[in-house]
Amino acid sequence: MNWYRSLISNHVLANLAFVLVLVIGGIVFMMLPREQNPEVNFNWINIVTVLPGASAIDVEKRITDPIEEALNSRVDDIDFVNSTSRESVSTILVRFNQLSEREFDKRVADLVDEISNVTMYQRAVEQIGIN
Repeated sequence: MNWYRSLISNHVLANLAFVLVLVIGGIVFMMLPREQNPEVNFNWINIVTVLPGASAIDVEKRITDPIEEALNSRVDDIDFVNSTSRESVSTILVRFNQLSEREFDKRVADLVDEISNVTMYQRAVEQIGIN
């Protein structure tokens, strides 16, 4: 208890103790082990497609549903798919399971291939005129 009273009565000693705590804290902070550039991968992919002038129902039928079906049936390691269809815009959020960076890149390539297949099929259907 004596050192409390000495800190209260001697303001210079209190300031020196405060500075000492700051200096020791800074030194300890600099000595903490840390990774230079940590890898952060949330495994999320956001797909946004636009169909100008289409209603939300048309966007869902012509864009969102076919892409969701292709992703769920042909792309592996998908945790969940969440989609939103609005007037002229479709947004699909895809979350993958925990994967290594290499596996994640493969799954993204598979995802891009499936989206390309769906859009090419839709263009062919539109040109032929099949409903």
